[in-house]
Amino acid sequence: MNTDIAQLFPHHLAAIIRWQDRGQAAQAALVAAQAGVGSVEVTAGTPGAFDLIAELRSRRDLQGACAFGAGTITDAEIAARAIDAGAQYLVTPYLVPAVAEVAKRAGVPLVMGAMTPTEIAQAEALGAQLVKVFPAAPIGGPAYIRAVRGPMPSTPIWVSGGVLIDDGAEYLKAGADVVGLTNDLFRPELLIAEDWAGLTGLCERALAALSDARPTPSSAAV
Repeated sequence: MNTDIAQLFPHHLAAIIRWQDRGQAAQAALVAAQAGVGSVEVTAGTPGAFDLIAELRSRRDLQGACAFGAGTITDAEIAARAIDAGAQYLVTPYLVPAVAEVAKRAGVPLVMGAMTPTEIAQAEALGAQLVKVFPAAPIGGPAYIRAVRGPMPSTPIWVSGGVLIDDGAEYLKAGADVVGLTNDLFRPELLIAEDWAGLTGLCERALAALSDARPTPSSAAV
């Protein structure tokens, strides 16, 4: 990863909140940020997502401590709204050239979704600083990332989609640069119960799981 991207994901971790209760989503994002995850992605489908990003960016206690991105960015208009709200990076679920253009003009880092090697190469060619291999778990998990690393040893890769906390270190060892955690971190039962201590514990567990693992090039054959 280049220096700017590495600073956005200091622990190789992105906490991804996708939740329909606005109040619970806001508190969950805040708890994760305060727990030290280093980066929180708020998906566009979360009610008031861009207002939430603006609120989080405005908190003095979080400035410099956590980066906030906008996810599920599927067109240029949504991308522009996210940037106006202060999103520090944009995440798409699949290849969206129009979003790449907006991100480039604004100088905002782009994480673009892809799955196959061809799509991964296309995402990088469009200007993605990170390529989000999605959905990572259903298509093979760490073994798939290890295989992709054979012909693509230097492409910066983010994994998400069914990724579990306990598998995070294996993804990094397989060659991923950033691990995106959604439902296994922001567990529905915790958010419904507003069990913020439980969520803090999961954030700490995720950080500990990734702390000794570092992205390494794979020796997988093409």
